[in-house]
This record gives sequence, C-alpha cells and structure tokens, in this order.
Amino acid sequence: MSRVLLKALPEDDGIHLRCFESTHEMLLEQLSQHKLDMILSDCPVDSTQSPGLFSVKIGESMMSFFCSGEVSKKRFPAIIEDHKLLIPGSRTAMGRKLMLWFDSQGITPTILGEFDDAALMKAFGSNHHAMFVAPTFYSSDILELPNVREVAKVEALKEEYYVIFAERMIQHPAVKRICEADFSKLFH
Repeated sequence: MSRVLLKALPEDDGIHLRCFESTHEMLLEQLSQHKLDMILSDCPVDSTQSPGLFSVKIGESMMSFFCSGEVSKKRFPAIIEDHKLLIPGSRTAMGRKLMLWFDSQGITPTILGEFDDAALMKAFGSNHHAMFVAPTFYSSDILELPNVREVAKVEALKEEYYVIFAERMIQHPAVKRICEADFSKLFH
C-alpha cells in the first residue's frame, strides 16, 4: 500500500504521515472520533453501521499463490494440499475469502501460519519452503526473492482496496489526492 500512500504526498513533501495497523473495527472507531484522517482497507465501510464515514474503491487485484523450495508436480489447486500454507489472518477479508474458496474447491489446506502483516508473510514464506498467497500486482517484487516462484494466479480471488474517510475529511488535500488518483496502472 506504500504506492497508494505516495499519492498522498504533496510535491514539496510538506506532510507528516503517521501509519497505524489495527483491526478494521478499531480503525473505524478512531476515524469516527476524528483521531485519523483516513483508512486504507481491504473492505468498504458499511455507512448504515458507521454514519458519517464513506469509502471509495481505489482498485482490486487478483491473487497469486507463490512457493519457495520444490513444488509438487500436481495440478493447481490440488497442489495446495502438498504444501504448508501461509495465509492472511482470519480477521481479514482475504483470509475469509480464501477459506471459502478452499471449501468451494474441496481443498483441505495444511495451514502453517496466519499473518495480519503481508510483508512478514512474504518474508517468512520465502525462507521457510512454504506456499503463500499475495496480490498478483506484487508479483514482480515477490519474484525477486531468492528461490520463490509463482504457482498460479486465481481470478476468482480478488483483493479490493478502499480509502475510508469521514465526510469532513474529503476536503483534506491528502485524502482528496488519493480519492482522485488513477490507480489503474498499479492494479492492472
């Protein structure tokens, strides 16, 4: 999401960014209390549950499965059952989507770990002979890791990205720049 945050920066870099990671609910509460200016999230806000908060979809990416070490000769998705798997945490939208997708495919994965932090999952996966999932638009960065290969892209699994803000913040220059930015090249 660092590429999205770059759009928040004015040309003179005259801004002080403070970035926090927490549960979606906790961040929404802080946003509604005006303790935050905006949230970058993988799911939209439900305006009926959080009046005064709004979300704008800024992009989406299909997901890819990556693996370090030797890869089983089975076809995808059956190959997943031959590897230990690292997945996004069950509190994330993608973690829940993955579990539903596994069920729909008749797959019973062996989950080695759940990660709320995607960068930590990538780093752990690249060093632990495990299969892991990440947005496809990160493929070029991930494939630079030693001994990591892309196993498959899954169009049925899409991670969505939203900026969430309080109504009063739509005029904040950084929030406005992100809401108005064209991220089509990033999320191609």
